[in-house]
Amino acid sequence: MASSSGFIIFMPWLTIPAQMRVGRFRFSPIRLADVGAIIDPSMVSTVQNALRCYVQKNGHPIQSCTILLRVSDREPWNIPRSHWDYASEAAKTLAIACLSEQRFLEGHFSPHLNATMFHIIGQGVSVGSDQIAPFFARRGGGLQIGGMRFKDIVFQRPPQIEGTDCSLINAALIKSIGKARRLKLPVADAIDSSLELFLLGHSETPELDWDRCVMLSAMAFERLLTPTQSSAQAMAATFASHWSPFVSVKISDAKRVKPDAKYATEQADWPLHRKWIKELYEARSATAHRGVQIAFSRNWLAWQHLIVAAFAYPLTIKLMLSENNLYTLSDHELGACDALDDLLDSSWGKGWRKPPEWSEILSKSEAYRAIRAIIDRAIVKSPSGQRRKIKK
Repeated sequence: MASSSGFIIFMPWLTIPAQMRVGRFRFSPIRLADVGAIIDPSMVSTVQNALRCYVQKNGHPIQSCTILLRVSDREPWNIPRSHWDYASEAAKTLAIACLSEQRFLEGHFSPHLNATMFHIIGQGVSVGSDQIAPFFARRGGGLQIGGMRFKDIVFQRPPQIEGTDCSLINAALIKSIGKARRLKLPVADAIDSSLELFLLGHSETPELDWDRCVMLSAMAFERLLTPTQSSAQAMAATFASHWSPFVSVKISDAKRVKPDAKYATEQADWPLHRKWIKELYEARSATAHRGVQIAFSRNWLAWQHLIVAAFAYPLTIKLMLSENNLYTLSDHELGACDALDDLLDSSWGKGWRKPPEWSEILSKSEAYRAIRAIIDRAIVKSPSGQRRKIKK
């Protein structure tokens, strides 16, 4: 017998391109007109009315969203409140699997993502009721608001959702993170303890300025990397150890990146990504602590730090999972890793007349890796020096 009431969890501001399983949940794109395909018929109109409370920038109700469904359950849409933490973890995992595929600085009309897109909403519903009872996680426990009718309340789409779109989901990354959790590996704890900080720093919420977002990004890297000491030097050394196969530009060869004047000799052989993470940590300290700040070179502005962090954080997760034999980076991902130093030394552009070099550098690096991999897989040298095709 179907329940006469329940609790739905959904992402009102995101419609993913296809169903995706994450742990014990399946994230499913759904049009309001098709709610009956997953909801008990007696509950359809109530759920539709609840979802129509969420409106777009023009004030019109959303026409589609992403709903969470429990895997292998008689009523998959009905998710107990006690499962909120599991649903939240799954949503964060989906978020990083999508954000890891984001492209940057490819023009005003290129697809854009941020963490706000992946916020989940929990809402109680009852058959035939015109009442809405949204649920919000709060300090000291959750809050469920009752006594309101559907027609009396509207939830406006956040402004940072404008122009966002999610067309790619890295299913392999989701599976790898899930396996690391099941095996209770340290890398899983590192990811879970850092992910929320990263997502908050990249939510693009107007309540946080760029300096605070940089601070949160640095904190996320610190949680992920777990350096032996809480210092910029230790963070830089740990980050560089994971990125050691991808050194393409050293400070001594850089066009734009300068070393700290006091340590110019010691830093001459540093790859640029080591200098960048050091400066990211120093920017975090400058925001978090008052008092006199030690003078170091600053090669990147706050907004530039955020783009690099959004690019490098997911790749670092992939590298760490790869070190645990849980993930295999694709040729394009390896090309992205190859490009990091060159991206850090690139021109960030000057308006529309001189666009950033980022997109061109990254595309060339990805293409070079892909072409090289095709050649390597297609042709090998035999002991006699003759080339032959590889048998698949």
